[in-house]
Amino acid sequence: MKFFSTLAASTLGTLIALGIAVLFFFMFIFALAASSEDVPRVREGTLLVAELSGGMPELVSGDPFAQLLANEPSLDLRSAKRAFEKAAVDDRITGLWLRVRSSSIPWAATQELRASIAEFKSTGKPVYASSDDFMTMEGEYFLLSVADSVFAAPGGLFEFNGFAIVATFYKGLLDKLGIEPQIVRSGKFKSAVEPFQRSSMSEENRQQLNDLLVAQEGVYLQTISEARGLSVEELRERASNDAILRVDEAVDMGLVDELIYNDQVIARWKERLAVEPDGKLKTISLARYAKVPASSAGLKEGKAGKIAIVYAVGTIVGGASDEETPFSAGVIGSETFAKAIKEARESDDVKAVVLRIDSPGGFAPAADAMLREVELTAAKKPVVVSMANVAASGGYWMAMAADTIVAEPLTLTGSIGAFSLFFNTSAFFDDKLGITFDRVRTSPYADMLSGVRALSEAETRLLQDLTDETYTRFIDIVAENREMTTEDVQELAQGRVWMGIQAKDVGLVDVLGGLGDATEIAADLAGLEPGSYSTRSLPRPKTFLERMTRSLEAEAVSAWTHVTTSAAERAMREQMKALEEALRDHATVQARMAFDIRID
Repeated sequence: MKFFSTLAASTLGTLIALGIAVLFFFMFIFALAASSEDVPRVREGTLLVAELSGGMPELVSGDPFAQLLANEPSLDLRSAKRAFEKAAVDDRITGLWLRVRSSSIPWAATQELRASIAEFKSTGKPVYASSDDFMTMEGEYFLLSVADSVFAAPGGLFEFNGFAIVATFYKGLLDKLGIEPQIVRSGKFKSAVEPFQRSSMSEENRQQLNDLLVAQEGVYLQTISEARGLSVEELRERASNDAILRVDEAVDMGLVDELIYNDQVIARWKERLAVEPDGKLKTISLARYAKVPASSAGLKEGKAGKIAIVYAVGTIVGGASDEETPFSAGVIGSETFAKAIKEARESDDVKAVVLRIDSPGGFAPAADAMLREVELTAAKKPVVVSMANVAASGGYWMAMAADTIVAEPLTLTGSIGAFSLFFNTSAFFDDKLGITFDRVRTSPYADMLSGVRALSEAETRLLQDLTDETYTRFIDIVAENREMTTEDVQELAQGRVWMGIQAKDVGLVDVLGGLGDATEIAADLAGLEPGSYSTRSLPRPKTFLERMTRSLEAEAVSAWTHVTTSAAERAMREQMKALEEALRDHATVQARMAFDIRID
C-alpha cells in the first residue's frame, strides 16, 4: 500500500508541476502580447470617454496579469490626472464624456480628479457628464457637477440629503466573548480606541466628527453652488428640510440638466461635434489614452532632472510592506519606505522628492523611523508632502520634515495623539475554550504583556507613562517643524482629526492642492523650469508574477511543514497565527487615526 500511495503522490506532484509550467507558459505569452501592444492611435476629432467605476488607487503596477487575475484597476489616480492634462492640450481631442457608475473613489481623490477635469474644461472643450447608474450618490455628483451639462437616466434616484458618519462599536461583542480591552491613550479626541471600550460615541468624538461634517458640507455645497449657479443657502435648505431623492426633483432644482438615455447622450455628442446622425463617433477610453506619450499630445517632458514621487500608502508597520501574495495590500512597512526614499535621496537624477501620503498612521516607532528617513532626504534635496485622502497621526508624524505640506480641502489629517491597546483574553480562553494559564516569573511585571491576565494599577501607570512619552515627542516634533509653541500644538492636538481646509486655517498644512500642485512646488524649490523635468514613482509596485513567486515560496514552506509536523501541531500553529493577527496591535504604542471615518 505504501508503494501505491507514494506512486500516487509522485504522479500528482508531477501533474501539478506540469500544470504550473503550462500556466506560466501561457502567462508568459500573454505578457509578451500585452507588452508588444501598439501605442494607441488618436485620430483627429476624437472624443475622450472617461468611464469611472469602483475605486481608484494611488498607484498600480500596470501589470496585465494583475488586472486580469487580481482585479487590479487599469488606472491609478496620477495616470488619470495626467491623461486629462494631456487631453487638454491635445488638438486631436475635441471633448470629454464623463461616465460614472458605482464610484467608490474617496472624497479627496474625487476632488483631485474634479480639479483636473476643470482644467480640461477651461480650454473651451466641451464636457458632458452622465450617470450610468440608476442611483446617483453625492460623491458621484460632486464629480459630475464639473461638466457643462449633466445628464441622468429617467426614473433614477438621486441622493442630495446631507452627510453622515456611522461608527461601529465592538464592546458588546467583546463582553460576550469574555475579552477585556485595557486601553491607555493620550489625547481626549483620540477615538481609535472607543469601538473597543464604548457602545456609543464620547462627547469629544461626537464634537470632532460633527465639525468634520460641517467642513465637508461647506466644501461640497460651495463647489456645487459655483458649478450650478445656485446659492449655498438654497442648497443647504433643500438638503436639510426637503431632501432630494428622485432624479426629476434634481432637474427641477437645477442640479441635473436633462433626463435622457445613453443613446440620446450619444446623439447630443454627434450634434455638438458635427457628426452625421447616422455617423460614428470617434472615441478613445481614458485608460487607453493614458498610454499615449505626452510628447505626441503636445506636452513637454525635459531632461533637466526628475522629481521622485515616493508613495506611503496604508497602515504604518515595522519591517517590510506586506506583498506576500498578489492580493495583499494595505500596509506600508518602515523598511520598504526607507529603501524607496533612500533610492530617491541617493539618485543624482532626482532633484526633489514629493512624498505622497495616504495613511491613517500606525505603529509609532515605525512612523518615527520613517520621519528620520524624510529628514535625511530633506537635508540633501527639497521634499514636499502631498497628502491624499488621509494623512493622520503617524501619517502626519512622518510628514513633519518636509519643506512644504500640501493637502486637499477634503483630506483627513492631524490626529496628533497616541494610544496603547491591550486585551485580557483569560476569561475567553477559560470560559469558551477551557484553557487556563499559570506562570512562574522573576519579576511581577515579567508577564504584563502576555494578554492572559489583567493589568495591575502599577502596570497601567507604566504603560500610560510610555504612551504619554510618545505623545509628548509627537507634540515636540510638530512644534519644532511647524514653528509653533508646544502650547499651541496642544490646542490643536489631543488626537483631534482635522479636514484639510481646517488644517490650513490652523497651520497644520501649508497649501491646499493636489499631487500636481505639490510636484510644481517641488520643481520650483529645485530650480526646475516647467516642462524641463520628468517624474518617477517609488517604490515600484511588484508585478503579479513577482508576488506570485513569493506566494509559491510560501506554499513550499507550508508543504514542508505539512510533511514534518503532526495534524495537532499544524492546528495549533493555525490557531496561534490567527490569534497573532487579531491581536497585532496588542501591547504596542500606536499613532493611528480612528479605524474608520467614512463620510456618506
